[in-house]
Amino acid sequence: MPSKHYTLKKEAFILSTGDIITGKTAGSQRVMKIAKSLREEGIEVFICVLSNIKSDKIEPVALVPGISMLMSKEERVVKRTCMVNFLSYVAGYIHGRNTNSVIYLYPTTYVLKDFIYLIYFKYFNKIKFFCEINELRTAIATTPFPARNGLNRTRNRIKAFVEYFKYKANEFQIPLYDGVVVISTALERRFAGNARRIIRVPILCDVNDIDDREVPMLNPDAPFKICFAGYIKYEKEGFNILYESLSLLKQSYKPELYLYGKQEEKDRCLLNKLADKYGLRDDVYYMGNIDPGDLPDEFRKYNLLILPRPLNRRTKYGFSTKLSEYLVSGIPVLATDVSDNAMYIRDSFNGYIIPPGSASVMADKLQEIIRNYNCQADRVVKNAHNTVRESFDYKIYSKVYAEFFWPDEGGEVN
Repeated sequence: MPSKHYTLKKEAFILSTGDIITGKTAGSQRVMKIAKSLREEGIEVFICVLSNIKSDKIEPVALVPGISMLMSKEERVVKRTCMVNFLSYVAGYIHGRNTNSVIYLYPTTYVLKDFIYLIYFKYFNKIKFFCEINELRTAIATTPFPARNGLNRTRNRIKAFVEYFKYKANEFQIPLYDGVVVISTALERRFAGNARRIIRVPILCDVNDIDDREVPMLNPDAPFKICFAGYIKYEKEGFNILYESLSLLKQSYKPELYLYGKQEEKDRCLLNKLADKYGLRDDVYYMGNIDPGDLPDEFRKYNLLILPRPLNRRTKYGFSTKLSEYLVSGIPVLATDVSDNAMYIRDSFNGYIIPPGSASVMADKLQEIIRNYNCQADRVVKNAHNTVRESFDYKIYSKVYAEFFWPDEGGEVN
């Protein structure tokens, strides 16, 4: 009798050096959306973080059904993570399961480690290896950062030079991956000629997170409260334009700005100087880097969520993952026309969008939003929720991911 043909079960291992689950970042939120997207196709997902695996006694700790974090099982293990041991332990765990497995790398700035992962798992262990590209790293290195004196400017330029060539060398890895997933059309165009295979998956949302309560009415006598949430980087997020626009808006209204997210000391100092320059010391509040799970309730305290990014090489190629959290929040969103924002945001329909780089344009738009708020905001939010359902829900991309990782099998799970 002919032998029966058995198709191995499909599993995906999401790998990273950084804290991609418990970290208070938009990246950790995206990783979970990717994992949930794969789970919708019946694919079991394991998340592997360098710092969590320190012995060969590994066990999966369930995060939600079908998605687990790999952790060292023993209570007493070496405190310091060893890269060699990590590689060996994870590879042994994958091979021991005897499944049709792929590795999906969520990259970090530790590009040498990412290269080691690629070589070890793909070429030494023959495991299909894919990578996400969600920003252009060489653009990060060349983004100017204000310096107080010539010595600091020189140091910044030397550092940028070194970082640029490190990230440029990192791009030569792209043809080695079995495929890359990019987050924006600009990245897709840039790497389409180098990658073996490439797909674009934009920012992801969970429709179950949609807050469909009515938008609170704006009291004309109360301050107009604006919220920014994300990595508070001076040169990346366009705070100079935002602060200047608020100073212009103060001539007619009472704006307040609330900031949530990680903030480094150098950015804190620069923002304080901006607040002094534009007379906003009593109008800007730093609320800390809170747990992402607490942000939805915080968003409901505000009248507008804002993404004021300027146009530069960094913002051209990226696509703010924070926009996905904004769109489900039940609060109107104002964004600048950078990256793919205008592909999805229609001004005064499902959000507000303006050209980047002009404080007067931003101030004018804020005045328009305030004037029309009570008759427009609820409709804008409802349309934003429809955009989430049609374009960003993670379930839309479940089959896309599965067919990309397992192209010869149509992504089907047996």
